[in-house]
Amino acid sequence: MGGQRQRSVVFGTALLFLILGAPSFSSMPAGVGELGDDGCTCHGGDSASVSIYVLGLPDVYASNMSYNLSIVIDGPPQADANRHQGGFRLTVTSGLVVFENLTNTQSLEDGWTHQFSGTYQRIWNFTWTSSNDSLDPVDFIVHGNAVNGNGQSSGDAWNSFGAAIAHQDAPQDLQQPVFDRDIGALDWTVFAAGLTALLFFLVRTVR
Repeated sequence: MGGQRQRSVVFGTALLFLILGAPSFSSMPAGVGELGDDGCTCHGGDSASVSIYVLGLPDVYASNMSYNLSIVIDGPPQADANRHQGGFRLTVTSGLVVFENLTNTQSLEDGWTHQFSGTYQRIWNFTWTSSNDSLDPVDFIVHGNAVNGNGQSSGDAWNSFGAAIAHQDAPQDLQQPVFDRDIGALDWTVFAAGLTALLFFLVRTVR
């Protein structure tokens, strides 16, 4: 009876560790690479209460032209200047991106994202300079996460922004980006790691 009780306690502890630990493992306050291309899925599903904007985008763009743009996250939870407020993942299919504050942002795996010091804000300014030798449409995709700064995913909310912009010399009716909310690579990675840890504890308990 004592052995069975001990196994139950160990199993319960392992399960609790898995549940509580997963959000911390999956959160990325130092920035997110291509695993964030599906959105901030480690913080639950996207939320209509949060709006993501890229301010300053033109209706059509010209070659070799610079545009001053801003990523803005608007919505709950309430921002606290002394705690983490949010983060983002930006991808652009063409052109040069340079952020205003290079200590708060970084280029990572064919995109751009926040750094740890850049999570105490919900606005990030950057300049986009269009290509000089392409008339192709350009896609801007931003996944933005509004966080409450409690160190967990609970209470956070995120959403996405997408825009396809045509060249002024090649106007066309573009299909705007549509977001696929299927389970992403990050979710599967976290799930597999958690399941492996749980199975390890179970095997050790049975032995």
